[in-house]
Amino acid sequence: MMLANLIGWIATIFRASGMVAKSPNMVKYLVSVGNLCWAINGIMTKNLPLIASNVICLVIMAVDMIITKVKQHRT
Repeated sequence: MMLANLIGWIATIFRASGMVAKSPNMVKYLVSVGNLCWAINGIMTKNLPLIASNVICLVIMAVDMIITKVKQHRT
């Protein structure tokens, strides 16, 4: 359980860092790492809502980043 708590704190640091980042892409990357950590925390603690909400956010962020990269590549 101590490892799950540590991962939760790491997730919190990444999410908080994302809130103060200047670049929109950096916000997405930092928040995504935080979401991944929270999903891992949810798996370790068997918390299905925590897993589901963070995996949904990860998928949305990944799709958005892919769309952004494709648009940048076309221009």
